[in-house]
Amino acid sequence: MPLPIRQWCALAYATLLEGMQQPAALLLLLSSVVLTGLTPVFQFHALGEEGRLARDSGLAFLLVFGLVLAATSASSSLSAEIERGTAAATLCKPVPRPLFLLAKYGGVMGLVTIFWVATLAATLLAERASEHFVMLGDEVGSRSDWLTTTLAVLGPAAALGVAGVLNFWRRARFGVAAFLGIPLALLAVLLACGCYTRFGHLTWYQLDLNGRVPAAAILIWLALAMLAALASALATHLRSGPTLAICLLLLACGLIGDLWVGPSSLWSWRGVLGGLAPNWQHFWLCDALADNGRIPWGYVGGAAIYAGTWSALALGVGACALRHRDLG
Repeated sequence: MPLPIRQWCALAYATLLEGMQQPAALLLLLSSVVLTGLTPVFQFHALGEEGRLARDSGLAFLLVFGLVLAATSASSSLSAEIERGTAAATLCKPVPRPLFLLAKYGGVMGLVTIFWVATLAATLLAERASEHFVMLGDEVGSRSDWLTTTLAVLGPAAALGVAGVLNFWRRARFGVAAFLGIPLALLAVLLACGCYTRFGHLTWYQLDLNGRVPAAAILIWLALAMLAALASALATHLRSGPTLAICLLLLACGLIGDLWVGPSSLWSWRGVLGGLAPNWQHFWLCDALADNGRIPWGYVGGAAIYAGTWSALALGVGACALRHRDLG
């Protein structure tokens, strides 16, 4: 394997392990999956469609908590190492500064991807557990799947217990074991829910899940990739607080981009800012899933090309900023 690839893999893996050991990362993951899993318990209105409240809430938690996780992880892995001097020691190996930035970004995206898998699984389980009108032979009526809700909450708790046991007996890192165990537990519950009906009766294996949700979740993952690239670029000169504030400001401006850009010409200041600042409405398409709607996979592919281009531009600016940063 070429030396640059080995260097990138080693740095990205170290960044991923360091991110999973952070208590804030585990708290964000737990908050996202627990709040999503408990949404059916506090659902008092169907919003015109069965399961919509749980689905929209889970995707919202994925975006908000994922943004905080991406921004704080990028800042802690870059700005903190620069302040401690470990970045200067790494770059003396020698490791090119652009490669160092790309490796840090890769580790952050690995962390965000694990978080994304766990929250997506919790969202699918929450929508299944919401109250639906079911007709299964003699079983007819509106029913909430309390068994799925219970398993969706107990799964993360069991993962924390296993992580504690591994830490006690095997001296395994609790944060790493818990951060990996929670998505694995939720995926196990996701597979197990195909063995029973919403009424709690055993049946032939059939996954009763909404297959239209992953397309919307992938778009949010692309948005998180762009925000992680921006946070990595900002972390070369800023600390965690300002980095998170700028990312939140960009997200807020992008969500209302259609309002402040309006019909402005391409070369006006509004048009230029509207082109540089992403319009997050193109990535937040929860309303497209209403009334059995679907998001075309061709649209997802086009959004992936745009997100990759924008992220590359942000990382390029960050590489230039890191090149002129004094690490002494």
